[in-house]
Amino acid sequence: MRPLLRLAAQHRNRDRYGDHRHRQSLPAFRDVRVNQTIRFNYGGHATFPVRYGWLPKGLNQLITTHGFSANTQTADALGLGSKMVDSLGYWLNMTGLRPAKDDEDLEIAKLIFAHDRYFERPGTWWFLHLILARQEGSVWSWFFNDFSDRIFDRITAQDAFQAYARTHAQRPPSAAMVQRDVACLLSAYAARPGVDLVDPEDIGACPFRELGLVARHDAVHRFERTRRPQGLPEEVFLAATSALQSQKGVDRLSLRELATLRLGPGRIFCQGLEAIETTVGKIGKKRQDGVIVESAAGDRTIHVPDRPLTYWLEALYSRVDAEAAG
Repeated sequence: MRPLLRLAAQHRNRDRYGDHRHRQSLPAFRDVRVNQTIRFNYGGHATFPVRYGWLPKGLNQLITTHGFSANTQTADALGLGSKMVDSLGYWLNMTGLRPAKDDEDLEIAKLIFAHDRYFERPGTWWFLHLILARQEGSVWSWFFNDFSDRIFDRITAQDAFQAYARTHAQRPPSAAMVQRDVACLLSAYAARPGVDLVDPEDIGACPFRELGLVARHDAVHRFERTRRPQGLPEEVFLAATSALQSQKGVDRLSLRELATLRLGPGRIFCQGLEAIETTVGKIGKKRQDGVIVESAAGDRTIHVPDRPLTYWLEALYSRVDAEAAG
């Protein structure tokens, strides 16, 4: 798939903003245990996957007006329909750009606004995917953490999500809710390999497809999750590992745990054990950021410092900027 950096052609006039040193952690997520019910949210996307150009508009509104209201005035200002602006508000929430509480700082939003305000860098979308896939009580968290099928059809996914929600949701969804949520997820992530080169001019296209996590095979009406995603930045992998390590209350994790635990990089980024081993091997050679990779009794482990999401996001931007400077 073509890189997101091609979007630069759409934004020739850029303002330069100073560096921001922000610190914000991923939300404190809970382990979902057997027979535990939690609050689920359905359908806030209004059936729209996030589209090219939406988050830059929403981010600019957040930063320049210190808030975002999904009303007619905002819809007119951004050139969106009423349902689309409602959907944009949902996506700002689910990707962590708009905090759940009004008194929280817009730390992630400010950091992206300073370094990638037009959302052109693939690494930005990997971080947004990490946040989205860790939002418990959503179709996004269910698909990347609890749905185990690698190859599946639409009906299988719908049935599995409904069965999971009946067990874990305080308010189980209707069949129509399930259909809409699963349809939105597949529209957001599934791309035809070698064919579905996402075009920003396609008004229905979603940037998450470019991550290459889910393939769509139209000839057989099936979907397939990758086991070796391409282009995953090490900083995003380390952010996911640090969050999982903190959540579990441990100071290191085995590679097998990384590949299999809920909310870990293996599930969230569709990485199999072999892909995890390759990623950790590359990280271990660099010996950076206090990361320690060790082998004992034939089992490799990794220790990642307990640092907030914004640390790893800023590290990504610093590295990419340094590489671009030569």
